[in-house]
Amino acid sequence: MTDRDDLLRRTDLAALLDELSPSPPTKLGQNARWRCIDPGHDDQHPSISMFTDRRGIQRWRCWSGGHGGTAIDALLVSRGGTVAEAMAELEQRAGVPSDRDRDRAVRSVPLPPPAQDVPVSPELLKYVRACERLLWRPAGRPILDYLVQERGLAPDVLEANHVGADPGPHVLRRAAGLPRGGPAAVLPTLDLHGDVTYVQARYLEPAEDRPKYDNPASRLAANPRIGWCSPARQRGREYLLVCEGAIDALTAEGAGISAVAVLGATYVDERVAARIVEGAAGRTVVIAFDGDHAGQAATESLSAALATAGYGSRVLSPPTGTDLNSVVRQECDWIGRQLEVPVDVPSLRHDLARSGR
Repeated sequence: MTDRDDLLRRTDLAALLDELSPSPPTKLGQNARWRCIDPGHDDQHPSISMFTDRRGIQRWRCWSGGHGGTAIDALLVSRGGTVAEAMAELEQRAGVPSDRDRDRAVRSVPLPPPAQDVPVSPELLKYVRACERLLWRPAGRPILDYLVQERGLAPDVLEANHVGADPGPHVLRRAAGLPRGGPAAVLPTLDLHGDVTYVQARYLEPAEDRPKYDNPASRLAANPRIGWCSPARQRGREYLLVCEGAIDALTAEGAGISAVAVLGATYVDERVAARIVEGAAGRTVVIAFDGDHAGQAATESLSAALATAGYGSRVLSPPTGTDLNSVVRQECDWIGRQLEVPVDVPSLRHDLARSGR
């Protein structure tokens, strides 16, 4: 199968945005700006810009609408479809021979989880532990307020999942290869046993030319693509919610629903599905990805991959333009009503107003 990152590096994102945008770009080169490629977002002024991330992959962002991503996301937002279809188009554009027909022929063969070739470095674990302590200290208070007051996450869930605060390098020294900015919420990725395998930093105020999330260098840990939540509450454990990102998974845990986070909509494949089946252990899998084109496409891909693995699933769809966290912040019992299970609504409402322990 074509390597995703290699395909994205071969893709001329500027040329693709020229084609997808409703009008030609303003300015040239690094200063180019495009009108939004989302048919449902009528921006009055060019709001899309482009940048290259640390892996050498070109990415775009709509600063008016808050969405963005890679060339794959651009096709999904503009035209819909599936991740597989978007990659096939990029393969054709880049002149990369496609082996998808062969891949489909062997899709019924279960794929093992990806090997963890890179052990988790002591430097990464030290960073996670330091950030976990800082979350509950004065230096971490702005990040705690963001997580609890703005995102509505429960303090006991944050504690159970080792969530931390990175005020920035002026407060916290860290090894090379770890997220360098701040302030940021530090979201560890856990395995089925609750051990830290990876970490993401979610910047509270990302720079204009940088994405909201920052990851460690690959030499410090392998990206596992999914992360499990440690339970802090005991309700609705007959379900396993598959969420798009750690914030949504922690939101589900706050309602007492077991959750696993896929670290990006484009990471959905047969390997991820096999690991979800392993961790589901007979529970009903419910896919709750974002209510946008990329989320819908990822939902279709994961549903198909789970079915291929012989495991059925349900879909819980947030309204268009929202995600699980934003919906629950508006309606505390939304997950419970959709799944027809009780959730601790009074406790959830209390959590929304809390700013500490």
